[in-house]
Amino acid sequence: MKIKIDGRRFSAKEGETILNVAKRNKIYIPTLCYHPDLKPQGRCRVCLVEVDGKLVTSCNTKVMDNMEIFTNTKRVKEARKLNIELIYNNHSGEKELEFSVVAKELGIKKSRFEKPKKEIKSPMERDNMKCLLCGRCVQVCGAIQSINNIEFTDRGISTRISTPYDISIKDSACTFCGQCALYCPGNAIRERAYNEKVVRSLMEEMNKIINKKKFIIAQTAPAVRASLGEMFGMKPGTLVTGKMVTALRKLGFDKVFDTDFGADLTIMEEANEFVGRMKEKKNLPLITSCCPAWIKFAEQTFPFLLKNISTCKSPHQMLGAIAKTYYAQKLKLKPKDLMIVSIMPCIAKKFEAQRPEMKISGCNDVDVVLTTREIGRIIKKEKINFTDLRDGEFDDPLGISSGGGAIFGVTGGVMEAALRVAYEILTGKRLKEIDFNQVRGFEGIREADIKIDNKIIKVGVVHGLGNIRKFIESDRWKKYHFIEMMACPGGCIGGGGQPRPTTNEIRKKRMEALYRQDKKMKIRMSNKNPAIKKLYLEFLGEPLGEMSKKLLHTKYKKRKVKYT
Repeated sequence: MKIKIDGRRFSAKEGETILNVAKRNKIYIPTLCYHPDLKPQGRCRVCLVEVDGKLVTSCNTKVMDNMEIFTNTKRVKEARKLNIELIYNNHSGEKELEFSVVAKELGIKKSRFEKPKKEIKSPMERDNMKCLLCGRCVQVCGAIQSINNIEFTDRGISTRISTPYDISIKDSACTFCGQCALYCPGNAIRERAYNEKVVRSLMEEMNKIINKKKFIIAQTAPAVRASLGEMFGMKPGTLVTGKMVTALRKLGFDKVFDTDFGADLTIMEEANEFVGRMKEKKNLPLITSCCPAWIKFAEQTFPFLLKNISTCKSPHQMLGAIAKTYYAQKLKLKPKDLMIVSIMPCIAKKFEAQRPEMKISGCNDVDVVLTTREIGRIIKKEKINFTDLRDGEFDDPLGISSGGGAIFGVTGGVMEAALRVAYEILTGKRLKEIDFNQVRGFEGIREADIKIDNKIIKVGVVHGLGNIRKFIESDRWKKYHFIEMMACPGGCIGGGGQPRPTTNEIRKKRMEALYRQDKKMKIRMSNKNPAIKKLYLEFLGEPLGEMSKKLLHTKYKKRKVKYT
């Protein structure tokens, strides 16, 4: 088809929207509710264009042959400005938000209209003052994650987004996956911010305002190093491991450890757990437990699966438990004298860290969880020039890790890392081919038959809660021996605490970065990590031993939800 945009002729395919054609030809049309991974809704009406004397939303209006479109008329500009004013709220100091960028482009600095009240919940916050009513969060919660926990309520100027019966997010069916926050263009729904608490603790130490009472340790998840650079204008998929470590040291952390070490420890326990269940032919399939959003989803939606879920704590909780016992003993400190700050791509980790099961040393294994976005804001606030930093190294001994730990951040990574170790345990032979490409990919539900010692191990990999629901409700899960579940699309690289924007294209670039990291590691298998070997020799004894079960394993139980 032939169409005209602002007097210029272009070719278009049947079924394309005006916005698609404009983007392809580098014609700018502002958007807010539009996201390339979601179905266009046309709610915010910021992408208005003029066609045949009428204003239409370009994101969901399909082109027609000989259509003439105007993107920048006086009428279009005025309509866009009015719509921005109607949804405009105070975003001062948050210049990177999509909404702030669009408002600035349209010359809007304040709104003439009354603002709704702020509403705060935990471990996530909702601020209706900043809500644009774009519906992205509603769509991702329902269409992609299948939770359907938030929806439009009330009418007219009272319209807002809320949970069923306005109950708190904490008491609702929310899994804290944070995808709603990841897709929100105005920061109206977000993680509960702990960054001020952390900065205050660090500054007190650095400035010697009070006597030093805490030994403060940072640990960083595998996915963070593949995404943190985006907060400073670097391309998606840029590995910033060394700069990240240096930045954390400049912030004042006493030690910087690697959650990849915790991932290696998880694999040692989980691989042995899998082998044990295979031999006993009991509670199969084994289902991974690294993802706290998946765990909460299972507790409240599929409690019959709890006996199948691994008893292993997640990697950052394992590292926290080891830091407050094994490492604290080396420092001759009490567990309460250590403050563990986990830097995660995940909002659900905030919820997980506060679970009563995660207090094996008498205090929380992990004290504070910061998202990738939060640590990025802290680094900016402290005026650290991130892109010019020299590369630093993680501290010993909890900073030594393998490639298997690195790929924990991608869908299929936990499965692959576990298979590398399980193969050697089951066969007693050295693994020649490290890569298990059968479990890699981006499809929502993947399966593979892995031959180990003349046995076929049927494995499944599922990411995204919507895919998990389909997978379980279809009873497909029953035919496998081992299943990896991740709540967020793409795994942790697409976690709810990651930089915005996050699209499937960006997720894949972050994924490629972690596979590159794995490939260049000298140690690629968790059971080859010398620091892990030393930990078992000096402290834990053996995988699934008495001390390991005490510190590194837990149990989950059925969770009630007020309304679903």
